[in-house]
Amino acid sequence: ASAAGAMVVGGLWLWLRGIDASSTAVILWGQPLALTAVNQNLLLLLLAGLTILFALSTVFASGDWFVPAGLLGFSFLAGSLLIRPFSIAILLVLLAAGILTLIVQAGKAGSVRGSLRYLLAHLLAVPLLLIVNSQIEQQSISLLPISQLTALAALLLLAGFPFHIWLQAVVDGTEPLPLTLVVGLAPLVPLMLLFQFIDAISVNTLFTQLIWLSGGLTLLVAGVLAITAVHLKRLIGSVLLLDMAFTILCLTLPLRVGWETAVSLQIGRFGSLLLLAGGWELLKRQLANWPLDKFPIGLGRQSPMGLALLGLGLFSLIGLPLTLGFGGRWRLLTAVAELANQGDIPLWLPAIGLFSLGLGAIAILRLLVTLLAAQPDDEAAVKSDPVWLQAVVGFVLLAATWLALFPQTFLSLVPLLQIF
Repeated sequence: ASAAGAMVVGGLWLWLRGIDASSTAVILWGQPLALTAVNQNLLLLLLAGLTILFALSTVFASGDWFVPAGLLGFSFLAGSLLIRPFSIAILLVLLAAGILTLIVQAGKAGSVRGSLRYLLAHLLAVPLLLIVNSQIEQQSISLLPISQLTALAALLLLAGFPFHIWLQAVVDGTEPLPLTLVVGLAPLVPLMLLFQFIDAISVNTLFTQLIWLSGGLTLLVAGVLAITAVHLKRLIGSVLLLDMAFTILCLTLPLRVGWETAVSLQIGRFGSLLLLAGGWELLKRQLANWPLDKFPIGLGRQSPMGLALLGLGLFSLIGLPLTLGFGGRWRLLTAVAELANQGDIPLWLPAIGLFSLGLGAIAILRLLVTLLAAQPDDEAAVKSDPVWLQAVVGFVLLAATWLALFPQTFLSLVPLLQIF
């Protein structure tokens, strides 16, 4: 099923790539559809990501629902991009979230909490966006604070404080590849809708302050959770929350800069999660059930290539130099610093961001040191990966390093997705 899904999605990518985008609307079931150049490029990006994930699912564990639910969820996300009435597009995003909960749950009893929290966040956010859309379409006096409602919906969808708890629950109950799809690829569509809503409403000071406050608190919470984590999934969830917090802050930047920065961060997150998923799976082959109260000492010695992938993926999520995530993080930090110098952003916000990144880096280093520590009781336990696996992982590491050194290779996709 995984190989067939990869071929189907790859065929869709080739077919869509050959279509000439047009701004002319097409009527389907009474609703106007329009394939613009931006929509086409975003769909191509989603299809390329799905092809990679489905191909990897032939090797790594992903659950029985991964391919069929991924295809159905993509169809709803594609519809939300093509349908012009925002009310229908928002409802399609909710349907896509409902399908993606099947990927999170994957038939495992321990994943119910994560899937339900993920779905609940969307169930709460979508009505808020529908109210905002109704106020915009009626062009009447707003009886409700639509700026604040938009901010609240954004925080629900992007795991901003105090709604960040659904993200850790998803990480706890999800395999690496499904996590990459749900958090690394699918959020591109609701993120685009959020920026279009921000463009349509009159953003006031309270909206900006809410995003600043929630984003800053999310950064602090993520940093503290990362430095205190004693389990790999807890650390991954905390570092991922740290990355999501920076996306939240993009909502307060000038629209063009904010959208480009958010897309850069999302592309970097997808690549980082792919690296992390590969390393995670290789280490799980050495020890399927990790202890819940500590990191397994010396496990990285049994799979050094897996440890390298895991470490590079985690460092990429916090955007350290020479990683895939550095391009988007640098774009955001420079934009925030410039606005802070002009007095448009409080100085405490970039300070909290750098402090939280430092906490995340220390937490990752602590994990890597523990995984590389010698096992005092059994020196013979040290073993290496097969030669073919070392060659494949080595190629992946070289490709990731090359993309990190020349980020314009994948960041050149950002101008193709410009909506402002």
